[in-house]
Amino acid sequence: MFVLKMEGSSNEIISSTTDKIHLTEVEGVVHSWMIDYYFASLCRLFRDRAALEFRKTLKLFESVVDDSHRSDHSTQRTICCFLARAMDGENLEVRYDHASRITPLMPALPIWESLKEVSDSDLHAKIKTLLIVQSVAVCVKKGHSKLANETLQWLEKETELPAKLQGKLTTIVSKKDAYDQLLMNFTFDQLLENIDTFLNAFSQERSSVFLFEAALKVVQARHERSEETSCEQDGSERTPSSTESNKPEENEEQVDSVVLNIRPKRKLFSKQIHNVWKPETAKKEQTTCKRTSIHKISRRSSVCSDLQSHVSVTSQPRRKWTAEEDRKLKAGVRKYGEGKWRMILNDFEFDNRTGVNLKDRWRILKKTEDY
Repeated sequence: MFVLKMEGSSNEIISSTTDKIHLTEVEGVVHSWMIDYYFASLCRLFRDRAALEFRKTLKLFESVVDDSHRSDHSTQRTICCFLARAMDGENLEVRYDHASRITPLMPALPIWESLKEVSDSDLHAKIKTLLIVQSVAVCVKKGHSKLANETLQWLEKETELPAKLQGKLTTIVSKKDAYDQLLMNFTFDQLLENIDTFLNAFSQERSSVFLFEAALKVVQARHERSEETSCEQDGSERTPSSTESNKPEENEEQVDSVVLNIRPKRKLFSKQIHNVWKPETAKKEQTTCKRTSIHKISRRSSVCSDLQSHVSVTSQPRRKWTAEEDRKLKAGVRKYGEGKWRMILNDFEFDNRTGVNLKDRWRILKKTEDY
Protein backbone atom coordinates (compact mmCIF):
# COMPACT_ATOMS: atom_id res chain seq x y z
CA MET A 1 0.00 0.00 0.00
CA PHE A 2 1.41 3.37 -0.99
CA VAL A 3 1.52 6.26 1.46
CA LEU A 4 1.34 9.55 -0.42
CA LYS A 5 2.70 12.78 1.04
CA MET A 6 3.61 16.28 -0.12
CA GLU A 7 6.90 17.84 0.95
CA GLY A 8 6.73 21.62 0.95
CA SER A 9 6.43 23.01 -2.57
CA SER A 10 7.90 19.91 -4.17
CA ASN A 11 6.49 18.88 -7.53
CA GLU A 12 6.64 15.18 -6.73
CA ILE A 13 4.59 12.57 -4.88
CA ILE A 14 6.86 10.24 -2.92
CA SER A 15 5.60 6.76 -2.03
CA SER A 16 6.76 4.41 0.70
CA THR A 17 8.64 2.41 -1.92
CA THR A 18 10.73 5.51 -2.78
CA ASP A 19 9.26 5.54 -6.31
CA LYS A 20 8.93 9.11 -7.60
CA ILE A 21 6.02 10.09 -9.78
CA HIS A 22 5.96 13.57 -11.28
CA LEU A 23 2.90 15.50 -10.22
CA THR A 24 2.51 16.88 -13.73
CA GLU A 25 1.87 13.37 -15.03
CA VAL A 26 -0.79 12.81 -12.40
CA GLU A 27 -2.41 16.14 -13.24
CA GLY A 28 -2.35 15.15 -16.91
CA VAL A 29 -4.43 12.06 -16.16
CA VAL A 30 -6.87 14.12 -14.07
CA HIS A 31 -7.17 16.70 -16.86
CA SER A 32 -7.88 13.89 -19.33
CA TRP A 33 -10.69 12.57 -17.13
CA MET A 34 -12.13 16.07 -16.77
CA ILE A 35 -12.06 16.65 -20.51
CA ASP A 36 -13.85 13.36 -21.12
CA TYR A 37 -16.43 14.28 -18.49
CA TYR A 38 -17.13 17.74 -19.91
CA PHE A 39 -17.29 16.35 -23.43
CA ALA A 40 -19.88 13.75 -22.36
CA SER A 41 -21.83 16.53 -20.60
CA LEU A 42 -21.80 18.69 -23.73
CA CYS A 43 -23.09 15.81 -25.83
CA ARG A 44 -25.90 15.23 -23.34
CA LEU A 45 -26.83 18.93 -23.21
CA PHE A 46 -26.83 19.11 -27.00
CA ARG A 47 -29.21 16.14 -27.20
CA ASP A 48 -31.40 17.84 -24.57
CA ARG A 49 -31.28 21.13 -26.56
CA ALA A 50 -30.26 22.92 -23.35
CA ALA A 51 -28.58 25.89 -25.04
CA LEU A 52 -27.85 27.97 -21.92
CA GLU A 53 -26.27 25.11 -19.95
CA PHE A 54 -24.42 24.03 -23.08
CA ARG A 55 -22.71 27.41 -23.39
CA LYS A 56 -21.72 27.45 -19.71
CA THR A 57 -20.25 23.95 -19.89
CA LEU A 58 -18.49 24.77 -23.18
CA LYS A 59 -16.52 27.56 -21.47
CA LEU A 60 -15.36 25.14 -18.77
CA PHE A 61 -14.47 22.53 -21.37
CA GLU A 62 -12.39 24.97 -23.42
CA SER A 63 -10.63 26.20 -20.29
CA VAL A 64 -9.60 22.69 -19.25
CA VAL A 65 -8.49 21.79 -22.79
CA ASP A 66 -6.39 24.95 -23.04
CA ASP A 67 -4.69 24.19 -19.71
CA SER A 68 -3.92 20.58 -20.58
CA HIS A 69 -1.59 21.42 -23.51
CA ARG A 70 -2.28 18.03 -25.06
CA SER A 71 -3.21 17.16 -28.63
CA ASP A 72 -5.02 13.87 -28.03
CA HIS A 73 -8.29 15.70 -27.32
CA SER A 74 -8.26 17.80 -30.47
CA THR A 75 -11.06 15.79 -32.07
CA GLN A 76 -13.31 16.29 -29.07
CA ARG A 77 -12.69 20.03 -29.16
CA THR A 78 -13.43 20.15 -32.90
CA ILE A 79 -16.71 18.32 -32.32
CA CYS A 80 -17.68 20.76 -29.56
CA CYS A 81 -16.96 23.73 -31.85
CA PHE A 82 -19.22 22.15 -34.45
CA LEU A 83 -21.96 21.46 -31.88
CA ALA A 84 -21.91 25.09 -30.72
CA ARG A 85 -22.52 26.38 -34.25
CA ALA A 86 -25.22 23.79 -34.91
CA MET A 87 -26.94 24.68 -31.62
CA ASP A 88 -27.10 28.36 -32.70
CA GLY A 89 -27.95 27.52 -36.31
CA GLU A 90 -31.29 29.36 -36.30
CA ASN A 91 -29.98 32.39 -34.39
CA LEU A 92 -28.75 34.77 -37.08
CA GLU A 93 -27.61 37.29 -34.48
CA VAL A 94 -24.80 35.02 -33.27
CA ARG A 95 -21.42 35.48 -34.94
CA TYR A 96 -18.56 33.00 -34.80
CA ASP A 97 -16.37 34.85 -37.30
CA HIS A 98 -15.30 38.44 -37.79
CA ALA A 99 -17.33 38.78 -40.98
CA SER A 100 -20.69 40.31 -40.12
CA ARG A 101 -22.58 38.38 -42.83
CA ILE A 102 -21.44 34.91 -41.75
CA THR A 103 -24.25 32.89 -40.12
CA PRO A 104 -23.52 30.10 -37.58
CA LEU A 105 -24.16 27.22 -40.00
CA MET A 106 -21.76 28.57 -42.62
CA PRO A 107 -18.54 28.04 -40.60
CA ALA A 108 -20.02 24.76 -39.32
CA LEU A 109 -19.58 23.29 -42.82
CA PRO A 110 -15.73 23.35 -43.00
CA ILE A 111 -15.57 22.07 -39.40
CA TRP A 112 -17.81 19.16 -40.33
CA GLU A 113 -15.61 18.43 -43.33
CA SER A 114 -12.63 18.06 -40.97
CA LEU A 115 -14.54 15.34 -39.05
CA LYS A 116 -14.98 13.14 -42.12
CA GLU A 117 -12.55 10.50 -40.83
CA VAL A 118 -14.40 9.98 -37.54
CA SER A 119 -17.93 9.71 -38.97
CA ASP A 120 -19.81 7.23 -41.09
CA SER A 121 -19.57 8.15 -44.78
CA ASP A 122 -23.32 8.02 -45.47
CA LEU A 123 -24.15 9.93 -42.32
CA HIS A 124 -21.44 12.48 -43.07
CA ALA A 125 -22.85 13.14 -46.55
CA LYS A 126 -26.41 13.49 -45.20
CA ILE A 127 -25.40 15.98 -42.49
CA LYS A 128 -23.40 17.97 -45.06
CA THR A 129 -26.45 18.27 -47.32
CA LEU A 130 -28.60 19.31 -44.37
CA LEU A 131 -26.06 21.97 -43.40
CA ILE A 132 -26.03 23.41 -46.94
CA VAL A 133 -29.82 23.46 -47.23
CA GLN A 134 -30.40 24.89 -43.76
CA SER A 135 -27.75 27.61 -44.20
CA VAL A 136 -30.00 29.08 -46.88
CA ALA A 137 -33.34 27.97 -45.41
CA VAL A 138 -32.82 29.76 -42.09
CA CYS A 139 -32.26 33.07 -43.90
CA VAL A 140 -35.32 32.58 -46.12
CA LYS A 141 -37.58 31.68 -43.18
CA LYS A 142 -36.38 34.73 -41.23
CA GLY A 143 -37.19 36.97 -44.21
CA HIS A 144 -33.55 37.90 -44.91
CA SER A 145 -33.56 37.42 -48.68
CA LYS A 146 -30.38 39.43 -49.20
CA LEU A 147 -28.53 37.39 -46.60
CA ALA A 148 -29.89 34.20 -48.17
CA ASN A 149 -28.47 35.25 -51.56
CA GLU A 150 -25.07 36.07 -49.98
CA THR A 151 -25.05 32.74 -48.20
CA LEU A 152 -25.73 30.90 -51.43
CA GLN A 153 -22.87 32.74 -53.15
CA TRP A 154 -20.56 31.83 -50.25
CA LEU A 155 -21.57 28.17 -50.53
CA GLU A 156 -20.85 28.16 -54.28
CA LYS A 157 -17.39 29.54 -53.62
CA GLU A 158 -16.33 27.71 -50.44
CA THR A 159 -17.91 24.27 -50.81
CA GLU A 160 -18.35 21.61 -53.45
CA LEU A 161 -22.00 22.38 -54.11
CA PRO A 162 -23.74 19.88 -56.43
CA ALA A 163 -25.18 21.56 -59.51
CA LYS A 164 -28.69 20.12 -58.99
CA LEU A 165 -28.82 21.27 -55.38
CA GLN A 166 -27.46 24.67 -56.34
CA GLY A 167 -30.22 25.14 -58.92
CA LYS A 168 -32.97 24.27 -56.42
CA LEU A 169 -31.56 26.62 -53.78
CA THR A 170 -31.28 29.43 -56.33
CA THR A 171 -34.96 28.99 -57.19
CA ILE A 172 -35.94 29.02 -53.51
CA VAL A 173 -33.96 32.23 -52.86
CA SER A 174 -35.34 34.02 -55.92
CA LYS A 175 -38.95 33.06 -55.07
CA LYS A 176 -38.42 33.56 -51.31
CA ASP A 177 -40.33 30.30 -50.87
CA ALA A 178 -39.90 29.14 -47.26
CA TYR A 179 -42.27 26.19 -47.85
CA ASP A 180 -40.52 24.60 -50.79
CA GLN A 181 -40.56 20.80 -50.81
CA LEU A 182 -36.77 20.67 -50.52
CA LEU A 183 -36.86 22.66 -47.28
CA MET A 184 -39.63 20.41 -45.97
CA ASN A 185 -37.51 17.30 -46.66
CA PHE A 186 -34.31 18.71 -45.13
CA THR A 187 -35.42 20.44 -41.93
CA PHE A 188 -33.38 21.89 -39.09
CA ASP A 189 -34.76 19.27 -36.68
CA GLN A 190 -33.52 16.51 -38.98
CA LEU A 191 -30.08 18.13 -38.93
CA LEU A 192 -29.96 18.04 -35.12
CA GLU A 193 -31.27 14.46 -34.97
CA ASN A 194 -28.59 13.23 -37.38
CA ILE A 195 -25.93 14.99 -35.33
CA ASP A 196 -27.30 13.13 -32.29
CA THR A 197 -26.78 9.86 -34.17
CA PHE A 198 -23.19 10.83 -34.88
CA LEU A 199 -22.55 11.72 -31.22
CA ASN A 200 -23.94 8.40 -30.00
CA ALA A 201 -21.69 6.44 -32.34
CA PHE A 202 -18.62 8.52 -31.51
CA SER A 203 -19.18 8.31 -27.74
CA GLN A 204 -19.50 4.51 -27.80
CA GLU A 205 -16.23 4.03 -29.71
CA ARG A 206 -13.90 6.84 -28.63
CA SER A 207 -15.20 8.61 -25.54
CA SER A 208 -14.47 7.69 -21.91
CA VAL A 209 -16.78 8.46 -18.98
CA PHE A 210 -14.55 7.17 -16.17
CA LEU A 211 -14.97 10.27 -13.99
CA PHE A 212 -18.75 10.22 -14.44
CA GLU A 213 -18.99 6.52 -13.57
CA ALA A 214 -16.77 7.00 -10.50
CA ALA A 215 -18.94 9.89 -9.31
CA LEU A 216 -22.06 7.82 -9.97
CA LYS A 217 -20.81 5.07 -7.65
CA VAL A 218 -20.10 7.63 -4.92
CA VAL A 219 -23.62 9.08 -5.21
CA GLN A 220 -25.21 5.62 -5.15
CA ALA A 221 -23.22 4.72 -2.03
CA ARG A 222 -24.40 7.94 -0.36
CA HIS A 223 -28.03 7.16 -1.18
CA GLU A 224 -27.70 3.64 0.23
CA ARG A 225 -26.18 4.98 3.46
CA SER A 226 -28.93 7.58 3.66
CA GLU A 227 -31.62 4.90 3.26
CA GLU A 228 -30.03 2.75 5.95
CA THR A 229 -29.82 5.74 8.30
CA SER A 230 -33.46 6.66 7.70
CA CYS A 231 -34.52 3.06 8.38
CA GLU A 232 -32.60 3.06 11.65
CA GLN A 233 -34.12 6.39 12.65
CA ASP A 234 -37.61 5.15 11.86
CA GLY A 235 -37.00 2.13 14.06
CA SER A 236 -35.63 4.20 16.97
CA GLU A 237 -38.68 6.50 16.92
CA ARG A 238 -41.03 3.62 17.76
CA THR A 239 -42.10 3.11 21.39
CA PRO A 240 -40.26 -0.03 22.49
CA SER A 241 -42.21 -2.73 24.34
CA SER A 242 -40.81 -5.47 26.51
CA THR A 243 -40.41 -7.90 23.61
CA GLU A 244 -40.23 -5.54 20.58
CA SER A 245 -36.85 -4.96 18.92
CA ASN A 246 -35.92 -1.80 17.02
CA LYS A 247 -34.41 -3.87 14.20
CA PRO A 248 -36.92 -5.51 11.80
CA GLU A 249 -34.81 -8.64 11.41
CA GLU A 250 -34.64 -9.23 15.19
CA ASN A 251 -38.34 -8.57 15.55
CA GLU A 252 -39.18 -11.18 12.92
CA GLU A 253 -36.93 -13.71 14.65
CA GLN A 254 -38.74 -13.15 17.96
CA VAL A 255 -42.19 -13.56 16.39
CA ASP A 256 -41.22 -16.80 14.67
CA SER A 257 -39.62 -18.18 17.82
CA VAL A 258 -42.78 -17.43 19.82
CA VAL A 259 -44.92 -19.31 17.31
CA LEU A 260 -42.58 -22.28 17.35
CA ASN A 261 -42.50 -22.40 21.16
CA ILE A 262 -46.29 -22.88 21.43
CA ARG A 263 -46.67 -26.60 22.16
CA PRO A 264 -49.69 -28.66 21.09
CA LYS A 265 -52.29 -29.44 23.74
CA ARG A 266 -51.01 -32.95 24.43
CA LYS A 267 -47.60 -31.51 25.40
CA LEU A 268 -48.93 -29.04 27.96
CA PHE A 269 -48.59 -31.66 30.72
CA SER A 270 -45.52 -31.32 32.86
CA LYS A 271 -43.29 -34.38 32.98
CA GLN A 272 -41.62 -33.51 36.23
CA ILE A 273 -40.88 -36.56 38.45
CA HIS A 274 -41.50 -35.76 42.10
CA ASN A 275 -40.28 -39.07 43.49
CA VAL A 276 -37.01 -40.19 41.97
CA TRP A 277 -36.88 -43.87 41.08
CA LYS A 278 -34.42 -45.84 43.12
CA PRO A 279 -32.83 -49.00 41.62
CA GLU A 280 -32.93 -50.96 44.86
CA THR A 281 -36.72 -50.82 44.97
CA ALA A 282 -36.89 -52.58 41.57
CA LYS A 283 -39.89 -50.48 40.89
CA LYS A 284 -40.18 -47.11 39.18
CA GLU A 285 -42.51 -44.63 40.75
CA GLN A 286 -45.30 -43.29 38.62
CA THR A 287 -44.89 -39.88 37.06
CA THR A 288 -47.19 -37.25 38.41
CA CYS A 289 -48.82 -35.41 35.51
CA LYS A 290 -49.52 -31.79 36.04
CA ARG A 291 -51.36 -29.61 33.53
CA THR A 292 -49.75 -26.27 32.94
CA SER A 293 -52.19 -23.46 32.27
CA ILE A 294 -51.83 -21.82 28.89
CA HIS A 295 -52.40 -18.48 30.58
CA LYS A 296 -49.07 -18.84 32.37
CA ILE A 297 -47.33 -19.22 29.05
CA SER A 298 -49.09 -16.25 27.58
CA ARG A 299 -48.04 -14.01 30.51
CA ARG A 300 -44.48 -14.00 29.21
CA SER A 301 -45.37 -11.00 27.08
CA SER A 302 -48.32 -9.14 25.68
CA VAL A 303 -47.14 -10.06 22.18
CA CYS A 304 -47.29 -13.76 23.06
CA SER A 305 -50.86 -13.54 24.36
CA ASP A 306 -52.00 -11.71 21.23
CA LEU A 307 -50.33 -14.27 19.00
CA GLN A 308 -51.81 -17.21 20.90
CA SER A 309 -55.31 -15.83 20.45
CA HIS A 310 -54.89 -15.81 16.66
CA VAL A 311 -52.26 -18.43 15.80
CA SER A 312 -53.43 -22.01 15.26
CA VAL A 313 -51.62 -24.65 17.27
CA THR A 314 -51.40 -27.02 14.32
CA SER A 315 -48.29 -26.33 12.24
CA GLN A 316 -48.50 -25.87 8.49
CA PRO A 317 -46.36 -27.93 6.12
CA ARG A 318 -43.11 -26.24 5.13
CA ARG A 319 -43.32 -24.82 1.61
CA LYS A 320 -40.40 -25.50 -0.75
CA TRP A 321 -38.39 -22.67 -2.23
CA THR A 322 -38.84 -22.18 -5.96
CA ALA A 323 -36.07 -21.37 -8.43
CA GLU A 324 -37.63 -17.94 -8.99
CA GLU A 325 -37.52 -17.16 -5.26
CA ASP A 326 -33.86 -18.23 -5.13
CA ARG A 327 -33.09 -15.93 -8.05
CA LYS A 328 -34.80 -12.99 -6.31
CA LEU A 329 -32.94 -13.72 -3.07
CA LYS A 330 -29.55 -13.78 -4.85
CA ALA A 331 -30.36 -10.55 -6.67
CA GLY A 332 -31.41 -8.91 -3.41
CA VAL A 333 -28.18 -9.90 -1.64
CA ARG A 334 -26.12 -8.59 -4.56
CA LYS A 335 -27.99 -5.28 -4.43
CA TYR A 336 -28.28 -4.63 -0.69
CA GLY A 337 -25.81 -7.00 0.91
CA GLU A 338 -26.14 -9.95 3.25
CA GLY A 339 -28.33 -9.30 6.29
CA LYS A 340 -30.56 -6.62 4.70
CA TRP A 341 -33.56 -8.94 4.64
CA ARG A 342 -36.16 -6.23 5.26
CA MET A 343 -34.91 -4.15 2.31
CA ILE A 344 -34.87 -7.25 0.09
CA LEU A 345 -38.44 -8.12 1.11
CA ASN A 346 -39.57 -4.59 0.26
CA ASP A 347 -37.89 -4.63 -3.16
CA PHE A 348 -38.66 -8.19 -4.31
CA GLU A 349 -41.90 -10.16 -4.26
CA PHE A 350 -41.81 -13.22 -2.00
CA ASP A 351 -44.92 -15.24 -1.20
CA ASN A 352 -45.40 -14.75 2.57
CA ARG A 353 -41.70 -15.17 3.36
CA THR A 354 -40.14 -13.52 6.40
CA GLY A 355 -36.69 -12.14 7.07
CA VAL A 356 -35.83 -15.30 9.01
CA ASN A 357 -36.93 -17.43 6.05
CA LEU A 358 -34.63 -15.42 3.77
CA LYS A 359 -31.73 -15.70 6.20
CA ASP A 360 -32.12 -19.49 6.55
CA ARG A 361 -32.46 -19.99 2.80
CA TRP A 362 -29.40 -17.83 2.13
CA ARG A 363 -27.38 -19.95 4.58
CA ILE A 364 -28.32 -23.03 2.56
CA LEU A 365 -27.53 -21.37 -0.78
CA LYS A 366 -24.08 -20.32 0.50
CA LYS A 367 -23.27 -23.92 1.40
CA THR A 368 -24.60 -25.52 -1.79
CA GLU A 369 -23.37 -22.95 -4.29
CA ASP A 370 -20.10 -21.82 -2.60
CA TYR A 371 -20.98 -18.15 -2.20
